[in-house]
Amino acid sequence: MRSSWLLPALFLAGCTLPNTGSLAPLPDGTTVSPISLTQLPGWSTGDQAEALATFVRSCQTLNRMPADQALGGAGFLAERAGQAGLWQNACNAALDVTPGDEAAAQTFFQANFAAYRVNGAALITGYFEPEYPGSENLARGYTVPLYAEPAVPALANLTRAEIDHGALYRKAPVTAYLQSPVDAFMLEIQGAGILRLPDGKILRVGFAGQNGQPYTPIGRILVQNGDLAANDVSFQSISAWLKAHPDQAQAIMEQNARYVFLKPLGGLAADEGAPGALGVPLTAGRSLAVDRAVIPLGMPVYITTTDPLTHAPLDRLTIAQDTGGGIHGLAAADLYFGSGPDAEATAGRMQQAGDLYLLLPRQAPTT
Repeated sequence: MRSSWLLPALFLAGCTLPNTGSLAPLPDGTTVSPISLTQLPGWSTGDQAEALATFVRSCQTLNRMPADQALGGAGFLAERAGQAGLWQNACNAALDVTPGDEAAAQTFFQANFAAYRVNGAALITGYFEPEYPGSENLARGYTVPLYAEPAVPALANLTRAEIDHGALYRKAPVTAYLQSPVDAFMLEIQGAGILRLPDGKILRVGFAGQNGQPYTPIGRILVQNGDLAANDVSFQSISAWLKAHPDQAQAIMEQNARYVFLKPLGGLAADEGAPGALGVPLTAGRSLAVDRAVIPLGMPVYITTTDPLTHAPLDRLTIAQDTGGGIHGLAAADLYFGSGPDAEATAGRMQQAGDLYLLLPRQAPTT
């Protein structure tokens, strides 16, 4: 679970989903319209087998949940996909598909899901796991704490400014120490990261909770102040500005009162991301962070947008496995890009217009 730094997309008889017309509007007035999966841009050439593998990861968690476990969603999305038990049929079918079989994967999604386009343009951003030098202990050059969640509720609700001024000193466990307060802030906003320790070993850290304070994107503040141009707001430009203005940086960062607590992560493979809000390790390029108040976790979401660096089409099937404090509404989503320089280069600049298509599970035929 993470916070967006910027945000200011066969056996069909008896199916309960209509094939024509729009479903009832969601509480915010947003509507969706049905569309065949085969009509989605890039569907026939996309790697749906990779998307299916990500979906199966979700199913392994969903199948362990009580049938009435709430996954989020609003309106008909909650009714059709907002509880773990509503995914049982699709998950059981997914487990029967041969991994890596592209034709079988496409057939699986087309048989088990109905696609709906979110009417209106969406904003699609990106996030990743940054890497910074760090230390598990307070040491020379490593003095900026990354706090774990305090056990005392009153301490867990402190503002960022209060925490910056020492309110948690010796009152909450420290997961690790960084060299730069800007690096700590940026890592925390991403919600997970990789620390390279002095002995060369790696410590991965991830979301452990947050302080319940309102989230304010500081990119917007820097634009309002005239410090950054509206078309030049990115992870890279924000970090660079903060480091170039150390006398102003703390006050700017503290305007975002939200603080994310971090914990050590273990048992993850090198190609696995930190667990998202669904409790599933994220998959680079396939895991999506959404507003779970409107989109249930576990839902496949097809995105169509463009790469911010190459401007090439970026059309792919993703799975909603995470949330973000800066993601609001149905027409916003945050794509996870993994870790490393390439992920940072793309995710850090990702703020693209696009379209979102929701895949709702078909209900089993009634008899």
